[in-house]
Amino acid sequence: MFLLLPLIGGVLAGWLASKRTAIILQIAFAVVAASVMTASAPQHGSDYGVVVWVVPITVVVAVIGLSLGFLVRRRRQVA
Repeated sequence: MFLLLPLIGGVLAGWLASKRTAIILQIAFAVVAASVMTASAPQHGSDYGVVVWVVPITVVVAVIGLSLGFLVRRRRQVA
């Protein structure tokens, strides 16, 4: 569920904020999402070793979300 934070937050930040602010926000969203996913892993029957695959997935989702936000901004400015 917390992987939606970098996706939705990245789209909104890329669309509405300046580029520098959007990138900083997206880094914060990705760190929060990866931290919460890793910290809550033992409650879901896993261990802290999930960080090996949670962090790369979070980074990919964050980049995709921010890219979509920048794409939406670019289309809005052209139209």
